[in-house]
Amino acid sequence: MTTHGGKERARALAAAILAVTLLAAPARAAFDDLGAGARAPGMGNAFTAIADDVYAIYYNPAGLALLDRPTFAASHTQHLAGLSDGSGLNTSFLGYAHPLKWDRGTVAAGVQNFSLDGSFYNEQAYYLSYAREVPVSLELYDLFWGINIKNLRRSFGSLPEASNAMNGLTATGLADPVLSGKRSVNVFDADLGLLYKIGKGYTAGLELMHLATPNVAFSPADTDKLPLRTKLALGYSSMLSNIAAQYETAASPTGTRDHRLTMAAERWFPWLLVGNIGARAALSVGNRDFRQASAGLSYRTGRIGVDYGFILPINSIASTYGTHRLSFSIRFGPVQEEEESAKLVLAAMRALKSGKAPELAASPASPSYAGALRARLDRARFLEAEGRYPEAALEISAALELSPKDEPLLRHHSRLNLVSAQLGRLEAHKTDSVQSALYRSALAFLTGSDEEAVAQAAAALALRPASRQISDYLAQLELTTGLQARKSDLPPDIAVKVQNLLTMASEALEDSRYDEAALMSEAVLKYQPENLTALENLGISYFAQGEYQKSLDAWKKTYRLETGKARQTMIKSQIASVENVARQQKRKTDATAAGAAPRPAGPAGPSAPAQAQKLYREGLDLYSSGELLKAQVIFQKVLEADPGNIPAANAIKRIQRELR
Repeated sequence: MTTHGGKERARALAAAILAVTLLAAPARAAFDDLGAGARAPGMGNAFTAIADDVYAIYYNPAGLALLDRPTFAASHTQHLAGLSDGSGLNTSFLGYAHPLKWDRGTVAAGVQNFSLDGSFYNEQAYYLSYAREVPVSLELYDLFWGINIKNLRRSFGSLPEASNAMNGLTATGLADPVLSGKRSVNVFDADLGLLYKIGKGYTAGLELMHLATPNVAFSPADTDKLPLRTKLALGYSSMLSNIAAQYETAASPTGTRDHRLTMAAERWFPWLLVGNIGARAALSVGNRDFRQASAGLSYRTGRIGVDYGFILPINSIASTYGTHRLSFSIRFGPVQEEEESAKLVLAAMRALKSGKAPELAASPASPSYAGALRARLDRARFLEAEGRYPEAALEISAALELSPKDEPLLRHHSRLNLVSAQLGRLEAHKTDSVQSALYRSALAFLTGSDEEAVAQAAAALALRPASRQISDYLAQLELTTGLQARKSDLPPDIAVKVQNLLTMASEALEDSRYDEAALMSEAVLKYQPENLTALENLGISYFAQGEYQKSLDAWKKTYRLETGKARQTMIKSQIASVENVARQQKRKTDATAAGAAPRPAGPAGPSAPAQAQKLYREGLDLYSSGELLKAQVIFQKVLEADPGNIPAANAIKRIQRELR
């Protein structure tokens, strides 16, 4: 006779399998694509084009080739918490990846277990993975491949219903043909992944899951093949963020095809003393009314990482608290974080360039106001960086209401009010040379570099000597700082060239076109060897291109010339950071040289011919002098000599935009 508990468990099994089917509507219940870990699920599993951690075992094995340190990871997931039948749906994952010496690829192993109420129903997947870059001999540079060999096992426990089958809610007294038969099945399977670094931060990823389309039916007489699942994704990575779009498709149980599209974003917030905080979110849509929202948080240091993910089906399952995921990872071996550190240092350099001074990080009079105060200060920083000074002044005023006795904040408020009253909004500072000079002046004044502030204001007045507004602003600066503007030793036409070059360099920096920013800043230094703005540009540009010694030289010269104490402190910090990254890079280079002959490097791309470089500088000189049509002709000649010259192509686009 069937027990009441057995009936409940049988119904639980049916409900659980139905729930998992609904959880990922475009998929099947057996070995469904439930994800792994917590970080990637927080991005809606749109990880195929990112795949930069040990969970690449699951999402795209090609990404394992990018790992530089051995890594272990463990995670646990509770699916669809709060189901009315009390079912416990859980997934656990263990994984380890080990990069081999001398760029011979990465090997990895992992195991994932999905269970319903412990041993009631289980699915295990065992992974053995290998990944590396495509051989240089094929001339397919920045292309990585990876493969998983898997053993899949599904099973269920011994049930009373095996000898007393249910017909609906009625016990038949007969053996159940499924539950009394084979209770486990083992099959082999494989996955293939590709990852291609397109350039400029873009990557493309492809994963083919279940290449063998194995039959996971319990009975040899039945057929229950896992469908081939194809995932195609495009990702973009900046210094501290990731954006991904992923499309996936597979045959559905109904005989048609299922489709899913996911958009995801991730942002990291570096706290250099305590680690990094990450946040992410995603939205997934598909046919058969599939809708799903995902989000997650992370904490990471150079050695450990903790991730949390939350997934909520929007219109498929009601009365659930969603899926909750928690993962932990640890990296072993010597710390080799030059790439990550370089990103953080570059972010700090750009923050310094945009004027995010530490004196704005005020402490509230009461801790209860901390969140509101921080929001006001962050908004003020953003508005100042955009040249919207009146609005920034309002935000600082509101911050002072929360922290009225904060002396650094009061000083900043006073200076910002002067800039706001005299300059208003500088909305064209990225393209207009006069506004660009005023913007640099305001930035220097707000961060305590009074001498540079006066010099840039004088440069703006030299470009537009009849401007009463600029004249009044310069007079106010001289009165406030006690400094007098020195007469420029540059002829008027050269002064115009310098400001035009600085404007173009600032635009190139903002667009991360560091090679162009460096060329333009070098041109400025030929006219003004002690131009602080150009030196800072070079410090950032050289660093971004991995030329650490040149970056260090530029920052050291900037430090010697800088007169503002606050900015001297920040620049000194940048110098220490560059020295640290340079040492890390040297250790890695020495280790490679000591180990074995490194593999031949792929060509960095054809360098521009000497004639093209000469023409480019000539075009740059004409452009900075205002002779746009002549400059356009020269840049066109550059492209004829060197069709792949991106700076020349960008210069032509800029000229065409200005001539409209």
